[in-house]
Amino acid sequence: MASTFFGLTIAYTGLQAANTSLTVAGHNVSNINTTGYSRQQAFTIAADAIRTNGTYGTLGAGVTVAAINRLRDSYYDVKYYNNQSHYGEYASKQNYMIQVENYMNEFILQGFTQEYENFFGAVNQLTLTPGDNAAKNQLVNNAKSMADYFNTLSTNLRNVQADANNEIKDAVEHINSLAKTIASLNKQINQIEACYGNANDLRDRRNEALDELSDIVNISATEEDLGNNLTNFTVRINGQTLVNGYGYNTLEVEAREVPRNASDAPGLYDIYWNSGQEFNMYSISLGGELKGLLDIRDGCNGEIESIAQDNNGNYITDSDGNKIMQTTPQPNKNTEYKGVPYYQAQLNQFVNTFSDEVNKILKDGLSSDGMYKGESLFVTVNDAEVMTGASVGINQNLLDHPERIAIKKVFNTGEANEKVMEELNKLQKSTAFDGGSPTYFLESIVSDLSIDTSKSRDLFKNYTNLKDTIHNQRLSVMGVDTDEEAMDLMRFQQAYNLSSKMLSVMNQIYDKLINQTGI
Repeated sequence: MASTFFGLTIAYTGLQAANTSLTVAGHNVSNINTTGYSRQQAFTIAADAIRTNGTYGTLGAGVTVAAINRLRDSYYDVKYYNNQSHYGEYASKQNYMIQVENYMNEFILQGFTQEYENFFGAVNQLTLTPGDNAAKNQLVNNAKSMADYFNTLSTNLRNVQADANNEIKDAVEHINSLAKTIASLNKQINQIEACYGNANDLRDRRNEALDELSDIVNISATEEDLGNNLTNFTVRINGQTLVNGYGYNTLEVEAREVPRNASDAPGLYDIYWNSGQEFNMYSISLGGELKGLLDIRDGCNGEIESIAQDNNGNYITDSDGNKIMQTTPQPNKNTEYKGVPYYQAQLNQFVNTFSDEVNKILKDGLSSDGMYKGESLFVTVNDAEVMTGASVGINQNLLDHPERIAIKKVFNTGEANEKVMEELNKLQKSTAFDGGSPTYFLESIVSDLSIDTSKSRDLFKNYTNLKDTIHNQRLSVMGVDTDEEAMDLMRFQQAYNLSSKMLSVMNQIYDKLINQTGI
């Protein structure tokens, strides 16, 4: 049968259980504002009953705290990781696309369409007053303003690309840091749980690291039971192993010696695994902030911009001998997104086509006084061999002597002849710009940019809303609620008081039994 003093043991287990539950509730309250903290709960079970010789068979032995568990649902964690990957991608895209849009905002700024209109406004004036040197000077200076604008715009786009490139390096370093942290936590968790306890706070820290990692790149995490309370925790990014138990792989960046796109900023980084395994930067399954940054930095609509060559490998040049650019499809070797390289390539194409068409018309004419043969208006500057938005400039000879610009076609006609200007005017309706007019080509660039920016903004908003929704769902399970914890504190306090009361009652009984019986 049970010991006469068995009641004290039962009361003591009640005190222990209530005290532990109070401690856990206090721990929850103290971490109410801790990011990533999961609410904990003492899991109690009835202690193993003891067999007696009485007719009732067994006698309850009190209560046991079997474990202190985290209240967390892995289903919501997976949903959060998946959504966070999209959220990180479009957060980066929205940020950079808004910057590009600000540089090319034709509705607010005096952009390239305005420069284009100013140029042809000066051409129209020369059709009215072809002998007016002031009007010639205006045309040359409007052309210079257009060239300066394209120079500035190209530089700004290259700066955006360089900023995205620096963020890619930071993202890779952050991935490596988180991989090291997760591997270290895996070891600490196993060391604690091998002794049959739950490493709740360490598991919270690991989940928080996974939250951060899922924002940078798409992840999957699995935990394999090895027995004896040990597990092997594995993290994969885009299907490739980053962390495996106590070990981890790292990513490395290496600056390109040769630009991928001809207009790229220098020193853009390629990403490799330190193990030598290939890391496909342009995988369609890649996600997260890293995906967004790579799309912005390298996106050229699935193409690569290069210097054009004919079938014999000779460079293709314009009428002035400048090498010209072309874009060629590169399946699986570049992202399909329209990032900075795409808009650089579009501007380069416009500049090259427009300057070549203008130069061909002008070189076929004479100055209004018939003294000078026509010269190219647009030329490359800074010893560049390729005509691009960054290298386009104005013929210094015409800047110094605007009266020498070609106006007429035939020598023995008067200054009122303006055939060259008439041909320049017709250029506004030319279909040499991808089958459309120059105006249509410029408008299509702005239209593409507006659509891409709007898409990034809308998707970022959608994934932000989903993030908030999923986060609230997670908090409904893992979050610490002040009202609930206050009720638990009162409940466990009552349990503690009742167990204390039982001790007091038992003390009175034993006092009567030991000290007063037989007197």
